[in-house]
Amino acid sequence: MLVLLTRVLLWATIGLLVWYILTKIIPRPYLTWFGGVIVLTLIVASFADPNDETIGTIWRLISLPLTPLGATILLLGSAISEGVKKVKGQQVAAALAILLLTSLPILCRYIDGRSELEVQEAFTARAAQCADVCPAGVQEAGARIDRTGAIVVFGNDAGDSKGSVAFQSATDQAYNSTLVPRLIYASQLYGEARQAGADPFVIVTADPGGDSEASNIKRQNIRTVLINNGVPAENIRLESTGLNVHGTADNVDDFLRDQQILAARENRNEPTDPRIMLVAPAMTMTRSALTFENMDMQVIAKPTDFYSVNTWSGNDTFSRLPDIIPNVDALQLTSRYWDEVLTSTYYFLRGWLPNFDFGWDSNIEL
Repeated sequence: MLVLLTRVLLWATIGLLVWYILTKIIPRPYLTWFGGVIVLTLIVASFADPNDETIGTIWRLISLPLTPLGATILLLGSAISEGVKKVKGQQVAAALAILLLTSLPILCRYIDGRSELEVQEAFTARAAQCADVCPAGVQEAGARIDRTGAIVVFGNDAGDSKGSVAFQSATDQAYNSTLVPRLIYASQLYGEARQAGADPFVIVTADPGGDSEASNIKRQNIRTVLINNGVPAENIRLESTGLNVHGTADNVDDFLRDQQILAARENRNEPTDPRIMLVAPAMTMTRSALTFENMDMQVIAKPTDFYSVNTWSGNDTFSRLPDIIPNVDALQLTSRYWDEVLTSTYYFLRGWLPNFDFGWDSNIEL
C-alpha cells in the first residue's frame, strides 16, 4: 500500500511540476498547441505500438523540460517568444546557467560517479567478504556462475545513435565500437560459466530488426564476434529490445521458460534457480538488475562502461583547468545521468521497480 501511495503521489508531483514549468516559460497559446501535440503523439503511438512504448513515448515528451537540453531549449524559446527585440533576460540567464553547469567536467564527474560508485563499492565489499568466506577460486569465478542460465548483453546505450559509426575489420565489415567490448566480455563470461559446469545462452539486445541487408549484416557481425570468441552459434540469441530493460526481461523470461531453464514464477526457488548474468553499462545496472529481480529472476550483475573518472587531471592548478572548462562530452554524460534518473522514475511509476529507492540492492549477486 505504501509503494502504491508513493507511486500515485509521485505521478501527481511530476505532473504538477511539469505543468508549472510549462506555464511559466510557454505562453498560453503555445501551451495549448503543446497539449495538442501530446494528444496527437499519443494517438500516433497507439497505432504504431499499442504496448508499453506508447506510454514511454509520451513520458519522453513530458519529461523533456526536466532534461538539460530540454530545459535550455524551452527557456530560450520562452525568452524570444515576444520577438528578438524583447528578449527576456532572466530566461536567457537561466538557460545559460543550465547549459554551463551541465557542461562542466567536474560536475559531470561528481554526479556520474555517484551512480557508478555504488556498483564499484559493491564489488569491493563482496571481494573483501569473499576473501574470508568463499572457497578457493570463487573470488575470481563470481557468484554462482555454475547456475548461469543466460548471459544478457544490452546493446545500444543512451549515448549511441542507432547508426553509430563503428570500426571496420579487414573484411570491411562495420562493428559497433561500444558493443564489441561487451560482446567480448560476455564471451569471456560464457567461458567461465562453461568451466564451472553451466551452458548458458548469450542473449544480445542489439538486433536492429527488419530484413534489410544492413540489418542482416549487423546481426551477422554480432554472431561473428561471439563465435570468434568461443560462443557456439546455437547458444546465441538476438533480441531487438536495445536498452528497453523491461521488454528485454519479459522476453528473456519467456524464452528461458520455453527452453525449460526457468520454472513458472510461482514455482521458482531462489537458492536453486538459474542465474541471469547482466552485461550492461554501470550507470544503468541498478535499474536493469532490479527490473529482472522484480520479475523473479536471480541476477548476477556484470557492469561495464564506467564513464566517471575519480582522479583530477593533475596535481597543479594549470593541469586542472580542463575540469572547469565546459565541453560537449561532459554535457553528454550529464544528460545520460539525468536520462537514467528519469527512466528509473518512469519504471517505478509503471510498477517495474520494487520501490522508489534506486540505490544498489545488496542481494544482487556480483
